[in-house]
Amino acid sequence: MSDKRVEEAGARRAPVRLVADHEDGGRGHTVSRLLGRMRHSAFQGRKLGEAFEAWQRMIDGDGLICLGLAGSLASAGLAPLVAWLVERGYVDVIASTSANVTEDLLEPRGARFYQVDPEHADDAGLWSRGFYRFYDHVVSAEDYDAMEDFTRGFFEDLARRWSTPTLTGARFMHEFGRWLDARGLGGTIAATCFRHRVPLFVPAAPDGPLAEGYRTAAAKGPVVDFFADYELALRIMARYMPPGPGTGAIFLGGGVPKDFLQITATSVKASRGDVQACPHLAAIQITTDNAVFGGLGGASVASECISWGKEAADGDNVMLFADVTIALPLLCQGLLERYGAVHTRRARSAIHGELTAILDG
Repeated sequence: MSDKRVEEAGARRAPVRLVADHEDGGRGHTVSRLLGRMRHSAFQGRKLGEAFEAWQRMIDGDGLICLGLAGSLASAGLAPLVAWLVERGYVDVIASTSANVTEDLLEPRGARFYQVDPEHADDAGLWSRGFYRFYDHVVSAEDYDAMEDFTRGFFEDLARRWSTPTLTGARFMHEFGRWLDARGLGGTIAATCFRHRVPLFVPAAPDGPLAEGYRTAAAKGPVVDFFADYELALRIMARYMPPGPGTGAIFLGGGVPKDFLQITATSVKASRGDVQACPHLAAIQITTDNAVFGGLGGASVASECISWGKEAADGDNVMLFADVTIALPLLCQGLLERYGAVHTRRARSAIHGELTAILDG
């Protein structure tokens, strides 16, 4: 497949953004109404409606809202939705794969994604002509490699500025967001988390483009202490898990981000020495994984997780078996219509003030 044929195979893929209220043409809140009706349907349509209701209850409450961000959703154009959720205070803590907090640098830096037919892609041809494939969309290897090289500058900058030999992973990502923001990349997930003081945990940070940036950096250091990162996460969760105001979680996919946020419940219980569980009081998971094959990133939030004390038996737990690229835009559009274009969560100021104290402490 030639470079020209890649362009002809499909239109350039655009990031997902929301339709503002004034663009609704006076027809009213169509998506939020649709989701409300789907709640009374069946199968995964019903679950989508239930997820919409559960997320609203989290937003209206005083508890901590966590987001697990798995896979490579940024390359699919969903990063602007995650940034939007952070800006409005609809999520307070994020655990993510490395891919999602780096691949959203590509388009702001000028890289172009193109759609291809995954059933007829010539992968050997793509490789020989300098393209990387993400199932049904491709990006030039030159642009992707340049993005990896770009992150090298962060490691070199951090080595010059940081005086202590170690730092937590959350602080590492905070500094990464600060660095991106200063370079005009404020719309990225890491930069948005930096500005809004949202802790961003990337437990498997070397599993992605940051590893190449680190490898090629002329100056390295400090060392990222991921076990200290977990201690930091436990301090946050212990503040909010019962008898505190509670924690809720939204998992986009599963994997390490989901399990990182889930196992904090068992550790908080163990550290307190309590017989009672310290579960998340609400959870939504959007996935196409199946528990019977050992996947699902730590089991169903509505059943098996309860046996571990990770989710409450009487909690607001919704398993939605759907493609995140379909479900998340619908849910976010519904939330936009439900709360309005300029809404920020009422509990956001108090929560983020407490998180800032913990992060800086």
